[in-house]
Amino acid sequence: MEIELTILAANNIIAGDIGGTSDGYVKFETRRTKKMKTKIAPPTINPIWNQKFNCIIEPNEEVKFEVYDHDLIGKDDNLGEAKIKVPEMMTGEYWHDCLSISKRGYLYVSLYCKKGISVSTLHPFNPLAEMVIRMEFNRVTHLGKCNGNPQTGKIIIKPPNQKEQISNVFTFNKSTKISETFIIKCKPGDKIEIKVEELGLLSNTTIDKSSFTVPDFKEGEKSEEHLPGKKGSTFDCKIQCIRSVYHNVFPQFIPQDNDFVNESLMKFYIYFDKAEKIKAGDIGGTSDAYVKFKTSQSKEKKTYVFAPSVNPDWNQCFRIKGTLGEEIKFHLFDKDTLTSDDHLGDAKWKIEPLFNNQWKKFKLQIDKKGSLFIEVKRVKTLSLTYKRFLGLPIPSTQFQGYPQQPYPQQYQYLPPHGYPQQSYPYPQHIPSYPQPGQYPPPQQLYPPTQSGQYLPPQGYPQPQQPYPPAQYPLQGYPQYPPAQYPPQPYHSQAPGIPPKK
Repeated sequence: MEIELTILAANNIIAGDIGGTSDGYVKFETRRTKKMKTKIAPPTINPIWNQKFNCIIEPNEEVKFEVYDHDLIGKDDNLGEAKIKVPEMMTGEYWHDCLSISKRGYLYVSLYCKKGISVSTLHPFNPLAEMVIRMEFNRVTHLGKCNGNPQTGKIIIKPPNQKEQISNVFTFNKSTKISETFIIKCKPGDKIEIKVEELGLLSNTTIDKSSFTVPDFKEGEKSEEHLPGKKGSTFDCKIQCIRSVYHNVFPQFIPQDNDFVNESLMKFYIYFDKAEKIKAGDIGGTSDAYVKFKTSQSKEKKTYVFAPSVNPDWNQCFRIKGTLGEEIKFHLFDKDTLTSDDHLGDAKWKIEPLFNNQWKKFKLQIDKKGSLFIEVKRVKTLSLTYKRFLGLPIPSTQFQGYPQQPYPQQYQYLPPHGYPQQSYPYPQHIPSYPQPGQYPPPQQLYPPTQSGQYLPPQGYPQPQQPYPPAQYPLQGYPQYPPAQYPPQPYHSQAPGIPPKK
């Protein structure tokens, strides 16, 4: 295969010089290409090269990259090595990867296939391959009970069966803007654990935890997330898929946002952004406002108290379950210390069908005064395309987009040859219809039914000639012998013997 290989950058490599940096460069070779080398980067532990090489790589060939620190005097220091097994690629296909360096750090490479294998030899997508995603955290709110005192901590990311990735130390308060980026290798369905630890003198303390289940992203797909913590914090991050399980040369096989089962029970996020011009519950013309709500499938949830203001700004997210069409009531209260909390009004929202990866904003009117601003998004799940290939169970519900049409009423029971075929599939059996072996016994009509047969929808056709025939008198059938005939003598003896006189 003719491959254009780009060595992009490295992150957190070993410092080979006294100043805590390295003059890094990368060397590599393939079976059919001589050894090649990048330029030497300026002193840093996060070098950027962005250098392209044209080479010949065989399918499934393993390429080894060696990272060095350039020294003016003496031999260059080896900072570790990274390996990649190049998959079968088609012409025009991209492959991005994040490679772990043996000693420390990560190496980022990109492959573009100029001339590859035949399309007929490759499956439309490779669901068993690893994905590469980038998670960029930009804000964390409500981390513990800060009480206005800044604290120092770090974010720790733990993908399944991989080492932890640790962020730089940052100072946080109730709402803190940060800039921490992680490159993660994973598979669709993997659960990435996220936690924040506060730095202590003897040991660190876990403040809050969250998680993110990786869906089967498309290559280049972006997603904004408000990940709720178990103790009430919210992690705001942006996620981008660098490498997907789907080949970009087969766009017709890449699932869309509505490629999922539209179940009546839905998992979704509710993000409480803010409220405006709410009723003042305190003497000073402000309120210590918070929101309470619950659904038929979730326990009661409550936001933090935002004090004091008539324009509270919560920035808090919850993950809940609910039923389509269910109406949720959001109750606003003013927090009081000595007396019961004051009710500031209610707002309502009805759960509606949502797509997999799109936030939808709502401005809800509070019945007493003011407006409540929320954002809602369905929890992105694995697509039906991915589930079908892996043989995962799929709920037997109507897909979104098919028209909902009742069955014809004239079919009281299943006809012998089934229902007429439509442009969309009907299920084989409907719970309201009796299953085979549970039909009621057929009525004894004319003509009598044979064993194993059931009545047609309209019943049996009536005979063309009524029974009894019309030529017979209405008083009934004639007796045999007829009543008007003279009675015959009674023979008490055997035939041929005359009776006694």
